[in-house]
Amino acid sequence: MHSFAALSLKVIIFIIFQCFFVIKTSYSSHLEVKVTGFESATNPIYVWGYDRKFYFDDKSAPLFMVQENDVNNFLNISLKAFPHIVIGLFAFQDTDGNGEFTLDFKGEPLEPYGFSLNPEKNYQEVIFEDIAFDMQKFELVEIKLK
Repeated sequence: MHSFAALSLKVIIFIIFQCFFVIKTSYSSHLEVKVTGFESATNPIYVWGYDRKFYFDDKSAPLFMVQENDVNNFLNISLKAFPHIVIGLFAFQDTDGNGEFTLDFKGEPLEPYGFSLNPEKNYQEVIFEDIAFDMQKFELVEIKLK
């Protein structure tokens, strides 16, 4: 009998927890990214979203990675399915087609890149605080590639 009560309690807690997601949507319903300044219409644009300063500084483990191959959508990339949080976006155009952001031997970018909020800093100088924004306060984020 004790096992049944414990199982029932777990199921009730699970159901209540799931109701929070149904009652209050935890995902963005409106955020779009507009990428401008791309070099070629034939190369895809990648948008990486970071929610942690550590991961951004380490250039690893973004929260999400969106690839857009269609030039018609470069100006309207939807981020509707991602949580309402403070994030920073990094975008680049993969001109060499390897699926990665390419740097030279000195660590300087070889492909067009940009950040959310478009900080006027060199690639190496940008910190997470320069690009982070609250997804609830923006409907459109424009990223200008350099």
